Amino acid sequence: MSLFKIGLLAVMSMMLASCGNLLSLRDDLIQTKNSFIRLSGEIDSPFCSACPIIVVAMGDRSGKDIHAYRVFEGSGSFQMNALVTTHHLFAFNDLNNDFEYQPDEPSGWYDLPASAAFTGRVDRIDFDIKPLAVDATGWPAMGNLFDLRKGHSALLSTQLGLKVGLDDARFDPDLATLGMWQPLHFARQGYVGIYFVEEYSPEKTPVLFVHGINGSPRDFAVMVAKLDHKKFQPWFMYYPTGLDLRVLGDGMFGMLSELNHRYPFIHLHIVAHSMGGLVARSYLSGCVRDDHCEYVRSFTSISTPFGGQPEAKNGLDYSPVVMPVWKSIVPGSRFLQGLFRRPMPSGVPHYLLFSYLNTSVTSFASGDGTIMLNSQLRPEAQAQATALRGFDEDHLSVLTEDAVFAYLNGVLAMHDPK
Repeated sequence: MSLFKIGLLAVMSMMLASCGNLLSLRDDLIQTKNSFIRLSGEIDSPFCSACPIIVVAMGDRSGKDIHAYRVFEGSGSFQMNALVTTHHLFAFNDLNNDFEYQPDEPSGWYDLPASAAFTGRVDRIDFDIKPLAVDATGWPAMGNLFDLRKGHSALLSTQLGLKVGLDDARFDPDLATLGMWQPLHFARQGYVGIYFVEEYSPEKTPVLFVHGINGSPRDFAVMVAKLDHKKFQPWFMYYPTGLDLRVLGDGMFGMLSELNHRYPFIHLHIVAHSMGGLVARSYLSGCVRDDHCEYVRSFTSISTPFGGQPEAKNGLDYSPVVMPVWKSIVPGSRFLQGLFRRPMPSGVPHYLLFSYLNTSVTSFASGDGTIMLNSQLRPEAQAQATALRGFDEDHLSVLTEDAVFAYLNGVLAMHDPK
């Protein structure tokens, strides 16, 4: 089950005694800062503005030293992570959706400044993708980029479409905790991704489940068992929950864009529990920003702290090492202030499910024993929601309640055209 309470309340109360965790977190954050750079800007393809674009980060121009790549649905803003040793960006319109570059596909280069490795970021990158007007000699020979997912680089080991059961060891509680205290190590071990439990079928609509802090796809085991598997195929996002939520929302954007490029699904439902609802809502803001993600059909959040979690302030005030996610979920954070600045994507309903059985022995505040009711029912979230539904369950039991399954199945059936 999702362990938001353990991940935030119990961990917060024990963190000063957990020197090992704090030291691991500190080392992980230092290594992350020293290993990666953040790239952002605008990319334009006059040849076809709505055609998919793949941006590849490389150490050289040969295509042999590929550090990362990212799929974008078309022209517009872009952002991605690369290694500090990245010197070049190569972008191309993948017109035949094969994840390989051919010389007849429009392309372009951008050379990073030498200062990138020292500043840790490069903003305002602008480059155009154009049909090749000269001999292709010297252009990169990269092969199939999607096959690079079999590698071990933290930026290339994301699992997209890997078929595993929910009893797989990678979803064990100790590895979920690793994603909170050592997010870079979690990524380098190849745990991050969107997982399948069955082979992709174009006849079935994907339902993406997004867990909360210190959680894993296994949190949804009971719920998924109640899913109509003749109509729907469950997908599971697995991510290091200690990271900044804007980074996680952007990561969700990138993973779904790439999966849609490989499997051109036209319908997708999102179901998120607890902090996963914040990640998903951040992702949906990115969809509005870039006018993409037309395949999303519905968003259902369950017991999500849209107003933040007060206990996170303890980490900011007293911990010698600050977990990035604490900065995101502390009430009044910049992340939370901007979360509802953009509306929901056009035509995507938000079903806000909240829980109110207070099982806490330390607080009598209205809520589900972990998330206060006034956080779940933040006014801005209510204003953008299509419907609200409350359940007399606590923060964990809400994922095993028959009434929740019935409501969710009704939402999926209502918005699924198949």
